[in-house]
Amino acid sequence: MGIAPFYNEEPRRSIIAMEMLFNKNFVVTTLFNDTFYDHPPLWNIVLAGSFWLFGTDTEFAFRFPSALSLLLTGTLVYYMNKKYVGHLFGILSAFFYLVSIDLYFFFSNTAEIDIFFSFLVLLSIMSILHFYEQRKFTSLYLYAYFFCFLAFLTKGVVSLLFLGITLLVFFIHKKEFKRLFLPIHFLSAILLLAGILMFFYVYGQYDNVYAYIEGMWNITRDKSFLEKKNNSFFTHILWFPLNMFGNLFPATLLVPFLFKKSVAVKIKENPFLISLILIFLLNFIVYWLSPGAKARYTYMFYPILIGVLTFAFLKGKSEKGWETKLFYSFLSIISLLFGLVCFAIPFIDYFNTIKGIKAIAFFFGFTGLSLFLLQQKTYNAWNKLILGLLGIVIAKIVFSLTVYPLKEQNSSSSRFKKHAQNILEITEESPIYLYSDSNSFNHHEIGKFYITGAYLELLGKQIIKKTSSHEKNGYSILYQEELRKQQILYQFDDIKGCLVLIKNE
Repeated sequence: MGIAPFYNEEPRRSIIAMEMLFNKNFVVTTLFNDTFYDHPPLWNIVLAGSFWLFGTDTEFAFRFPSALSLLLTGTLVYYMNKKYVGHLFGILSAFFYLVSIDLYFFFSNTAEIDIFFSFLVLLSIMSILHFYEQRKFTSLYLYAYFFCFLAFLTKGVVSLLFLGITLLVFFIHKKEFKRLFLPIHFLSAILLLAGILMFFYVYGQYDNVYAYIEGMWNITRDKSFLEKKNNSFFTHILWFPLNMFGNLFPATLLVPFLFKKSVAVKIKENPFLISLILIFLLNFIVYWLSPGAKARYTYMFYPILIGVLTFAFLKGKSEKGWETKLFYSFLSIISLLFGLVCFAIPFIDYFNTIKGIKAIAFFFGFTGLSLFLLQQKTYNAWNKLILGLLGIVIAKIVFSLTVYPLKEQNSSSSRFKKHAQNILEITEESPIYLYSDSNSFNHHEIGKFYITGAYLELLGKQIIKKTSSHEKNGYSILYQEELRKQQILYQFDDIKGCLVLIKNE
């Protein structure tokens, strides 16, 4: 997690978190010391806390919270599924969730907000199911609304929509609609509203709260059907669910088991699963009808879908069933292909820059082929499953040992990181400013400089401040066309133009 340079939205997340610590302000989010109207601050506070705790000069501290959120979600999935279905179901569903390809190979190794937010939403949903079974309605509402409040402080108003839909669907399904009108429900809603109002009140002590609310609403609106006015709606309707199911791999391989009549009957007999399915369907519609939604916005649904697929597998597998044979065949083919790919890696020039690549490739190549042979020789279904899933875990290890070092060496982000290191060698500990008369460094036009700026703050341990006037001390970074005959100390290209470093005199 501390090898590959920042990419996607990671630089922006890390800058906001660092500036919280530098400014000692954990309410107002800033980018280059300029107020940035984004999501509420909880995730940035978590990142800032991780950065403070680890105190490293690498990307690790900003990515650790996502990996931890994944593990905590897996633990929650195991606990709930074990309690309400069975121990084996809890283990398998949690493991399938933890190794789902989109989470395991990519987003659990980033500083993105989505896994953490999904964990909070899932906690709110599971609080409803758990305390309902215990008939503890006070705990049900207090915990559900508390986790909803934390989710609101993470990603805003969408968390309220989740809770409202979930409560409505759940109690209608249970034919206990009147439970929605319990006094504790109204009290919990009032406490949630009071907490939100208190947050905005505190924010208003530092900055324009109305501009902040408008900025939060614009983020939500821009990703929904309210704003999209193009032809992407029908494309989104078609591909969004397919993309989501693809991201569930290897659990996607269990889909054929859903079409067995005996499985459908068993699912209908399990009230825990039926409640989860209904909660998923009604909440999923919100994202399905929103062309601006991305697959990672739906991570809270992954444990539900994977749970249903795992249950179908456990109830529908049979030694002679074509579904079972197909599933184990796919797992063994994955191990075979993994082994062959590993053996091919040393013969591809692109990988030659990785230290020890031949040893890595041959060791894991033999490992992959050994797993394949063991899967062919064993007749025990559980051994086949364990060996197959072990192949995916080992594939992730190889992925980490090859892809991340390549990103460190060859990605476009590595170039911008190097620019930051070179600039800091010139400026040493002097202040650095972003100068522009034409607001070229606004949030929509800043281009890839986010990456350079993140490393200037991470390695330089100071805020890079935006300014529209030439400061009397320190250094300035500006676009070449805004030069006024100053001496250029360093020059580098950005996607928006040529940037230069000058000394302020």
